[in-house]
Amino acid sequence: MIGLRAERVRYEKWRVDMETNSDINVLGGLPDYNLIRIYIGGETADKTSDEIQLQYTSIRTEKAFKRFIKSIDTSMNLFKSENLKNMIQQQCIKDELNDTLLYMLFWNMSLNNELFAYMNENIYFPVMYSGRTIITADEVTACLKELKQNEPSMKEWSDSTVSTTASKYLTLLKKIGLLEGAVKKKILHKNLSDKQFILFLYWLMEAEDTTNFGDSKWMQYGFMERNSFIERCLRHKYTKYININYNGDILRIEPTMSYKEIVYECE
Repeated sequence: MIGLRAERVRYEKWRVDMETNSDINVLGGLPDYNLIRIYIGGETADKTSDEIQLQYTSIRTEKAFKRFIKSIDTSMNLFKSENLKNMIQQQCIKDELNDTLLYMLFWNMSLNNELFAYMNENIYFPVMYSGRTIITADEVTACLKELKQNEPSMKEWSDSTVSTTASKYLTLLKKIGLLEGAVKKKILHKNLSDKQFILFLYWLMEAEDTTNFGDSKWMQYGFMERNSFIERCLRHKYTKYININYNGDILRIEPTMSYKEIVYECE
């Protein structure tokens, strides 16, 4: 299992020298996401690579298996803080693979993978919040081609690589449960349950570097508009889990529980 990584400065919309890798392509092709839960939760900690491949997957070749594990490690099994590591690992241990864990993997990959976050914030969320229901591979491809013109790490990408990445990005979102469909991917609009919303707040408190959560770019990852997010934060039923202060401009949130226990306390 990989340990903690130092916090990185997040990129702006057109920041150059973005870190890019093949994780979107690889994880878009992972046949069973339960491997991620088992692996991050530590169930495989005392097993060899061969034992994990044989006991927990149907992946046929060692090369393919190691490629999947490498991408899990760099994009999902890497944590901005010890708190996030504790919370996500506990969720992996507590439950089987479900919507709650898939959202947490989506959030964590967005922190770890700059290209994935860029695509979320320039394709998925703009389409979702506009009220549209369909995302096509063509518009994802167009976004990546535009990014390629400004991004040194993508200069050598072929048209085939761009098209494959666009397709695998949509497949990955489908596996996470945010899209459905074959050729045209339809957005599945999400309304977080109380537990999911609380876990999102705890994730947000670690993801965001500033103290005013009302202006956080990560707020959109809760699948709700700013006013709806703030209104929901202020509901009395969440005061057991957070301390909150809002003056009409600045929104401050603090946890009342540890990141290990919150997974069990917010049922």
